[in-house]
Amino acid sequence: MTTHRHRTGRGLCALLATAVLAGCSGTLPTDPLPRAGLPVDVQPRQDVQRVLPRPEADASVTEIVRGFLRSNVGFAEDDDVARDFLTAALASEWVPTSNVLVLDGNPEITTVEPGVVSVTARVSGSIDATGRLTELPAGSTTTETFRLTPIDGQWRISAFPEAFGLWLSRSDLDQAFRSSTVLYLNPTLGLFVPDVRWLAEGEGLPTSLARAQLAPVPTHLEGAVVTGGAGDGRLTVAAVPVDPETQVATVNLQGAGISEDAERVAALRAQLAHSLLALGGIRGVDLRLAGRSLDPGGTVTASTDLGYSDVRRSVDRALLRVQDRLVVIDPTLYDLRNASADVPVDLPTVPISWTGLAASPSLDSLAAVSVDGTELWRWHDGEESVNPGVGDDLTHPTFDPHGLIWVAGEARGGEAARLWFVDSTDVDAVARPVDVPDLDPSERVRAFRVSPDGTRALLVVGPDGEEDRGRLLVAGIVRDAAGQPTALAPPVPAAPTLTSVTAAHWGSATELVVTGRRAVDESPLGFRVPLGGWLRPLGERQGLDEVLAVPTGEGYSPVARTEDGRFHTTEGSSGWYDARNGDELVIPGS
Repeated sequence: MTTHRHRTGRGLCALLATAVLAGCSGTLPTDPLPRAGLPVDVQPRQDVQRVLPRPEADASVTEIVRGFLRSNVGFAEDDDVARDFLTAALASEWVPTSNVLVLDGNPEITTVEPGVVSVTARVSGSIDATGRLTELPAGSTTTETFRLTPIDGQWRISAFPEAFGLWLSRSDLDQAFRSSTVLYLNPTLGLFVPDVRWLAEGEGLPTSLARAQLAPVPTHLEGAVVTGGAGDGRLTVAAVPVDPETQVATVNLQGAGISEDAERVAALRAQLAHSLLALGGIRGVDLRLAGRSLDPGGTVTASTDLGYSDVRRSVDRALLRVQDRLVVIDPTLYDLRNASADVPVDLPTVPISWTGLAASPSLDSLAAVSVDGTELWRWHDGEESVNPGVGDDLTHPTFDPHGLIWVAGEARGGEAARLWFVDSTDVDAVARPVDVPDLDPSERVRAFRVSPDGTRALLVVGPDGEEDRGRLLVAGIVRDAAGQPTALAPPVPAAPTLTSVTAAHWGSATELVVTGRRAVDESPLGFRVPLGGWLRPLGERQGLDEVLAVPTGEGYSPVARTEDGRFHTTEGSSGWYDARNGDELVIPGS
């Protein structure tokens, strides 16, 4: 048996040589002067980390299939062992990254008939051709059929399902793929909108990320974000080379009319530069069209003003509601003690007939709904109003970064689910409706929250009258040229492993904190839900009612509320600290 030594550097030297770059050589250096090596994140790893066996002579059909699946992790190598298990025709057609399944345990392989093998595997997640990771419910399985043909007396796989890509273990996935961020734009607020993708390291991560950045906007974000990449823009050459000495990534673009569209050039500059610089190991980005730099300053670096910034939201004051009284507290402290600084506004008392209290970032605007869900109460800088005609079964209100208050519910007369938004600074403003698309008529919206970047919303929806059932969706908020909401883009599911969702909040621009259950859970739990990542349960807490998120700049701190009216902050990695009692904890701006 011969073996192949698997290099996790993914054939980087060959890739850079193709891109006509120096500094990646297989020979010893002859220049006595020291030279800069490759950036840390682009350095080849140890030459030998695992051994991937080639097909053995006279191997059975099951051994060939098993060997192929085990060698999938080497799909991006110069000498890809996995293709040795395939016929020449199938090896040339196979596109590994078209569909990736993440396996849970070893697959079961059985011979159906001579030359036909059936493989059944437990699956914990999938990655589509765009790099989107979806975690699958526990117990998910897949069964596929592989057909084999003898070539020169040796079995080789001649056919598998058309959509077959890769089958990887969780550890293999972490070796072969990397969680990266494609960036879109909210031009009204000057913010980047992150979209997480899993991209193959072996294909040249800068190249993969640049291609993803130039692809069309996902359906669930159409009309909600701006991009300079969609349209006829594409890479001129097959790779985005990174110079080993200067650590500058060069993106050669082509596309009719790009250079004449100043807004598109500015968007491309911001998106491509910021996403590539975030990889690490890249100190500059040079965007070129027809050999000419698109940037007036030449190379874009981390200090270059791109006109957009990441969402960095932090909260050092919150409101603790005790019956009708509001107390200003410091939510960053473990015991949620009262805040020392004065509030610049005189907060009102809020009768207990109002619930679901929400507050603007500056605490000068408040909103709540009546206990029966039929009225909306608003307060701004000492003035208040009650709107009894919005709808029925209203959700708790939420503030967005554009200065709007949102509620969801049912239109009067039993019509379909709807959203309403209203100016938070004008208590006499009329609430405007927005239809909710793609929902079953029997479902209603139970929670609605706007993302920190103001472009997306999470929705908890479920069957009418069944409060213990609910699913989580994420959709873009479509806005007109003036920035006013007009519709929701078609929503996509989030956290499908949860069989029931009762509450959800944005923890950051890329992560939710959700209260719900999986099939194996006997009672509700709190979960960290990265969009494009793996579900992570928080520590158990008996009588859990809801988990809130306190923004901390880079992330968030979870705060749990239990049915006995007590709030709990995190203690260690999985425990909870009993902080203090209260009826509601109001995180400003959420």
